Amino acid sequence: MDVPRRIGIVGHPPESVLKAYRSAGATLVDLDIPRPEAPIRLADPHVPRVFCATLRTVLANALALPLDAIVSGVGEDKCDGMRFLVRILRDLGLGPVRETRNLAVEGFGTPLCDGKGPLRARVEAVMDRVVTGVRANPPPPEPDPPAAFWGVPPCDLSLLDLFPDHTQILGWTRCVENDTPADLEVETYVPPGVPAVFFAQSFCQKNVLAKYLAGKHEGLYVEADEKVTGSIRAKVEAFLALNARPTR
Repeated sequence: MDVPRRIGIVGHPPESVLKAYRSAGATLVDLDIPRPEAPIRLADPHVPRVFCATLRTVLANALALPLDAIVSGVGEDKCDGMRFLVRILRDLGLGPVRETRNLAVEGFGTPLCDGKGPLRARVEAVMDRVVTGVRANPPPPEPDPPAAFWGVPPCDLSLLDLFPDHTQILGWTRCVENDTPADLEVETYVPPGVPAVFFAQSFCQKNVLAKYLAGKHEGLYVEADEKVTGSIRAKVEAFLALNARPTR
């Protein structure tokens, strides 16, 4: 069987599937990440604007980028929205689309999520590993994180620049590093005493968890669409200024 040369990846398909493609020499491209050559407005003729910006980004990338195939999570490891979007991708003739469900329960661990350094760089490293298969070798964990970020990587990654270094990573991003993207126990884990910002993309069902967990753990709940607005930025900055713990 011929292996597609350039494959778009959505979510975190099973590592066994990704490894097989990498071993066959395929280039994997993360379709969840906004790209300059694929403006999100490309999705507007096909899906409503009142829809998750991450999934609109997936469609825009699929329309704009040269791909031979797409491999997408569609189960508990991703979302129903992506399961519906797969039908649209197929109807638009955007290459063969393979649906996967990653229900892995054996965890790798979370050294990047619990590690040191700028938050944005570590979130990007977590997601890059899905494509490259290369795991980072981070320094020892931060024993006293000043704050925590819970959620998915935002479409507007500048949100992550507001957080202090050594911020702990929670939520679905933590699940991805652990190789268990459907593990609700990992996704809802929040360590006691760490001031946390709970984030979800606008119109995403994960807002249910974000808002509930923020109330339960006395954190800050925020949701954003394509861009982080000035009011959201101000809320996060004020919360961190008042609550972030000093680092050693």
